[in-house]
Amino acid sequence: MSFIWEASPLWRTIVRSTRDSRPLFFTFIASTFGASTLLWYGTQKFTNPQLDAHAVAKLRAKSGLDARVVSDVNKQRLGVLLKEVSQRDGASLEKQEKRWRDALDGRTTGDKDGTTKRHFGWK
Repeated sequence: MSFIWEASPLWRTIVRSTRDSRPLFFTFIASTFGASTLLWYGTQKFTNPQLDAHAVAKLRAKSGLDARVVSDVNKQRLGVLLKEVSQRDGASLEKQEKRWRDALDGRTTGDKDGTTKRHFGWK
């Protein structure tokens, strides 16, 4: 960072000022955070315009059967997961531990029927 210190008198002034004053230091932090947030927000608004309800319905109507099936399965799995999290008894903690162990082994427990082995071509 020495090239910034040596090259820019503005940077030297900022560093000297924020080193001596704690409120100015936090103001500088807030202003840089705010500027980066505004830049992010502006970029998102420019590159991703808002879709109205009609455009969303049109996109969903054009989606394929596989996308709808995946969406339904994900909703079911999320429901099961939220149900398990909300139960908070001893059995659900054991079940969560089992899910983590099975996930590390390459299996998934998306529903109450048990685990399903995913085959990736290795054992």
